[in-house]
Amino acid sequence: MNNRSILLSASLVGLLVSVLANCGTGGGANGNPDGGSTTTGTTTGTTTAAMNATTTGTTTTGTTTATTGTTTTTTTTGTTTATTSAATTGTTTTTTGAEAGATTGTEGGTTTGTDAAAAGTTAFSSDRVVVTGVRGTATPTAQTIINLHNAGQTSEQVTGFSLSGTNASLFTVATKVPATIAPGADLQVTVDMTTTGTGLPAMPPGPAPYNSGSNLLTATLTAALGSGSAQASVYGLLLVQNNYEPTLGQILTTLGYDLNVGQAQNDWNPNTSMNAADLPGVEANTDEVAAPSFVKATGAASVTMNVVARFSPEGILPYGWYPSSAMAPASNETKIAGAMTVGTMSMVTDAQTSNKARMVYPPPVAGSATSFDPGTTAFGIWVYSDQFSEMWNEGGKPANGNYDYSQNALNTDNAANTPAVVNRIKAYPLKDATGTLIPQSYLIAVEEAGNGDYQDYVFVLGNVTVAP
Repeated sequence: MNNRSILLSASLVGLLVSVLANCGTGGGANGNPDGGSTTTGTTTGTTTAAMNATTTGTTTTGTTTATTGTTTTTTTTGTTTATTSAATTGTTTTTTGAEAGATTGTEGGTTTGTDAAAAGTTAFSSDRVVVTGVRGTATPTAQTIINLHNAGQTSEQVTGFSLSGTNASLFTVATKVPATIAPGADLQVTVDMTTTGTGLPAMPPGPAPYNSGSNLLTATLTAALGSGSAQASVYGLLLVQNNYEPTLGQILTTLGYDLNVGQAQNDWNPNTSMNAADLPGVEANTDEVAAPSFVKATGAASVTMNVVARFSPEGILPYGWYPSSAMAPASNETKIAGAMTVGTMSMVTDAQTSNKARMVYPPPVAGSATSFDPGTTAFGIWVYSDQFSEMWNEGGKPANGNYDYSQNALNTDNAANTPAVVNRIKAYPLKDATGTLIPQSYLIAVEEAGNGDYQDYVFVLGNVTVAP
């Protein structure tokens, strides 16, 4: 072969390599359905994760699909799909939607941004898990579940679990090891919290009923894997007794939000008069903003609304939105005209959580939604508290009415002469654990009675701004 032939052959080989590098399943920005992108060097494909959740009873089954693609000038990596399904009884897995790609696990845990499964490694489905229990209550066991997901292409070996940190001795892992997680599968990891015995911490500071009705426990969960390890933070809310509650500040710590909420930060009974008329308005020098009504931030997307905590008397209680221009009802004993229900908080037998009424991430009733579309209409938020009707015999105060509204003028009971200035719903621009603002998201904190703890019902709203 002469030099001319050698040069021609080399050119043909180079052309063939270039063509092959842009074929197969590759493309991304250049047509790759995997989401990868092609360059003349080595380019890591983009990773996308989508979650769809449907609720059945008090159980939500989540499906997560993660696709990654990597393309170089000589090789193309195919598509890896991981699908997981997890169903639990009496607990709930929720898609919050308040943050980009945020998901919440069974009674706790928030993964901010891209789902953990999309990382292409074995990892916990959430960066945190939360369990609530009552001091002195032995049965049922206070426990929660977090999924350990294998997003790889080969089986993962789980050789052990360990707990470390301040209160590690008060948590145990009930899941048996060794265990094998198939590619794309989950291992349900059950975390139990001790609620009896001599090893419990001292009561919270202050004389009864204490500054907080709960101890906040912390630990770190580590899974030992064949490929390395995975970690998640563990939080426990150990209630002094079944009708005592944590502060809003403690709840925010378990959720991974860093907010200054004023009087309710470190006190679960800051309004010592217990009268609704004495509840604070918008508190200065806090993160609270005046937000009687909201508007949708992005027209193409829906507003998301998720219950992230509930510490109230038990009952099956609906919540939703209403046009802020709707005609006011005669009193807060009745629902405002045009009010729309988004979801309903459930009541499921559980002595550790007052039948799911005192816990982080309370389960919704079947059919509850996590989003709604108000169009361009300014809207307010409402919650049914049952304080007046007492259908659930929880010891409510009739003067507090049945409905709590984000517009203070609606929080009045003419018959009981309740003042029309009661600030029952507080709003805070949402911040993550580092104090970084989460765009177009707000924490909504509701006070149904008069003690001012503002953690009776806690929601996260997404894709909203305060109405002008």
